[in-house]
Amino acid sequence: MKRVQKLTLFAMLCALAIVFHYVESMVVIPLPVPGFRLGLANILSLIALYYFDARALFTIGIVRVLFASLLSGMLFATSFWLSLAGMLLSALTMTIARRCSCFSIYGVSVLGSAAHCVAQVMVVTWIYQQFFMQALLPILVALSIPTGLLIAMLADQVLKRLP
Repeated sequence: MKRVQKLTLFAMLCALAIVFHYVESMVVIPLPVPGFRLGLANILSLIALYYFDARALFTIGIVRVLFASLLSGMLFATSFWLSLAGMLLSALTMTIARRCSCFSIYGVSVLGSAAHCVAQVMVVTWIYQQFFMQALLPILVALSIPTGLLIAMLADQVLKRLP
């Protein structure tokens, strides 16, 4: 693939990640777990990791969090720090899991989803000094398994169709 085509694809992944993140923040999932999201923008993160490299994954993640927070008017609010921490730990975990050849895209996605939950619980505990938030961690990690599998399935289907 030519350099201009790769740059265009990268820019499109960034733009779609911002849109998915922004739209998903407006959708409320009726679960008794506060702040639970499917993580649809992570489809694009997985695509970036498998199609490009870890640097693209981190770049798309940071651009997504920054611009989606700007669009929603929540830059440097609590939700921004939660998203940023979740994205950073998730991206780091997925990069390590990807380099370890024992995980498929499904395992990488589930590990990234679980890491995202862990980071968010750590940050919300630190910001509010409310340690009872850690009681939600087992529920969030359990929910990260089906969502991670769903995200991996969608990303895998897209990667199969890319040239």
